[in-house]
Amino acid sequence: MTYIQLPYVVIHYDEPVVVFNYKNKTQLGVPELKKIVGISTELSGGKPYVTFSDARQNIDLTDQARHYLAVPENMPLCKAAAILVSTTLYSYAVNFALQFSKRTYPVKAFVTEEKAREWLVSIPLNINN
Repeated sequence: MTYIQLPYVVIHYDEPVVVFNYKNKTQLGVPELKKIVGISTELSGGKPYVTFSDARQNIDLTDQARHYLAVPENMPLCKAAAILVSTTLYSYAVNFALQFSKRTYPVKAFVTEEKAREWLVSIPLNINN
């Protein structure tokens, strides 16, 4: 398995899941997200994929990064995203906030990797989804 280390994240591909293990006190802006999306596309061989993000560390997304993620053309092959968070209360808060975001693919927060992966493998990867 290939691991790609960047200053803010370690990425690997466990077909069809692109896995992100973020480092503590990471701030993600548009340049970082463009790099991550490019690596994800490369690792998946240009095929649709889902993502699993271990976000239990202190991670901050800039406002521009949030807007970037909301544009479907910026992540055309991503079909779903699971986010691992540290507490059940935080997962409730994240999932509540996600109800108001406009995404073309489902995003859900979890407190266990097992539940997140179960959910991710249930997502259809058709190119037209």
